Amino acid sequence: MLDDYIGLILTNFGLFMFAVAVCFIVLHKFIVRAKLSDYEIVYRWMALFPLGIANIYAFIIHAFYPEIADAAIGWSYSPFEYEVAMADLAFGVLAILSFNASFGFRLAAVIGNVIFLMGDACNHIYLMLVQGNFNPGNAGTWLWLDDLILPLLMLMCINGLSENRKA
Repeated sequence: MLDDYIGLILTNFGLFMFAVAVCFIVLHKFIVRAKLSDYEIVYRWMALFPLGIANIYAFIIHAFYPEIADAAIGWSYSPFEYEVAMADLAFGVLAILSFNASFGFRLAAVIGNVIFLMGDACNHIYLMLVQGNFNPGNAGTWLWLDDLILPLLMLMCINGLSENRKA
């Protein structure tokens, strides 16, 4: 039973990190009560958990356990997967470092992650349409939450932070 829960979390790790971020956002907003804008609070916790830690998790899986990633996504192993892992690591580290960074650093971190994740989304959708690949790692929460919703949310946050700087 516990193995099933752990498997569910690891298969949907981005969703789990998103839920953790939402918990931290609520705690920050109602318990810490720091004088930060909503955009700032959401940015910090979304950058740390679903963008940062989830990308580092993806790095670990792609680099050291590619057979797990391949089975979940519906891929055959390719040495290129290690390069995907390095991109996951780079963008995950940038996201974590952006937690309390300058606006310019955050903007660069968001732009890089958005390009990478939206590119992932395009490839996953292509694989769904052309190859009929609806494996959970290709068409599940990694697609709709991590590759589509999260980048849009981060763009909204960076836009809101930009407007706060102008005010």
